[in-house]
Amino acid sequence: MAERPSPRELFYRVMTFSAPGTTLATLGGIWPSTRQRWIAEGMPPELMDLQKMWDYFGLDPHLWAAPDAAVFVYPPFERTVLRETEDKVTYVNDLGLTCTEFKTDAYKSMPHFEAFPVQDRRTWEAYRERLQWTPERIGEAWERQKAAWADRTVPLIIALNRGGSLYGSLRDLCGVERLSYLFYDDPGLVEEMMDTVLALFLRVAEALFSDFTPDVVCLWEDMAYKTGSLLSLRHVRRFMLPRYQVMTAKLRELGVPFIFLDSDGNLEQLIPVWLEAGIDGLVPMEANSGMDVALYRERYPRLLMMGGVDKRALHFGREAIDREMDKIARTIAGGGLVPFFDHGLPHDASYANFLYFVERLKQVTGR
Repeated sequence: MAERPSPRELFYRVMTFSAPGTTLATLGGIWPSTRQRWIAEGMPPELMDLQKMWDYFGLDPHLWAAPDAAVFVYPPFERTVLRETEDKVTYVNDLGLTCTEFKTDAYKSMPHFEAFPVQDRRTWEAYRERLQWTPERIGEAWERQKAAWADRTVPLIIALNRGGSLYGSLRDLCGVERLSYLFYDDPGLVEEMMDTVLALFLRVAEALFSDFTPDVVCLWEDMAYKTGSLLSLRHVRRFMLPRYQVMTAKLRELGVPFIFLDSDGNLEQLIPVWLEAGIDGLVPMEANSGMDVALYRERYPRLLMMGGVDKRALHFGREAIDREMDKIARTIAGGGLVPFFDHGLPHDASYANFLYFVERLKQVTGR
């Protein structure tokens, strides 16, 4: 029997449609509270560490990381607590947003955003100073990351988050409602904001990737809800498509092999635009929003995908897991998919169901 390639080698084969019928057997995010539940149900405590979990179950690791550098707001806002109660705290975060969240287990829910720093031209003029390029944004921490990853045998996905975003970054600065109005009330301001973000992206990308090549660079938007895009396709094409094309051209120039985009929600309307923009693939293919990876493999034979495993199946049990694995098997038959949970796995999944999932995942991926 031929020796299984390294996770990185297999990733390239999958992403180039050179290994139909197999893919990485890997995991997505798992909430800490989920792993705590599993320890109570018999999981070895050392498996709180996801790397050790991959090793223990004989799975294929992948590395999803953000650069240790200031790719968006610089300098960041100082965290300032405005008020707090026994269980909640309201504060100004590093982006300048005022938000309220629970003091414990905050990851289990979204913060409540109360105020946004950019509302008009005046507030934008003050904010834009934090979105200018300066070499101090990238320093020794990034050099250490590059050195640590130089001889990697696992695929490395670099997530630029707001630093690789046109809509999502502005939505975080303005709020959905205010930004939606600005596309009509002051489209020139929206273009100015996007051009500022784009100019910063180009300088950051050059600094990060001129002498280091990750396997994937992942842009980010989160610009869809359960049934469709938060922004009309007319506006996506006018404001975003030409700027995306500049971004992807720069990444190609720098030798980045694969360009992904991370967005939750139903992306059906947006996929053709993103493909036209030069984006290769999407993550996390949220099942609860209709992003069935088997269906989208049929519709877009060369679309790359990561994610797509409906996390709810691990709550419902073996039959639901079997249905998911059938979907994954049909999709990887055509190549181009690395399956993992379509969001962080919450604590409604039992350890017994997780063990069954791992067993079935290894079967369908040829592990």
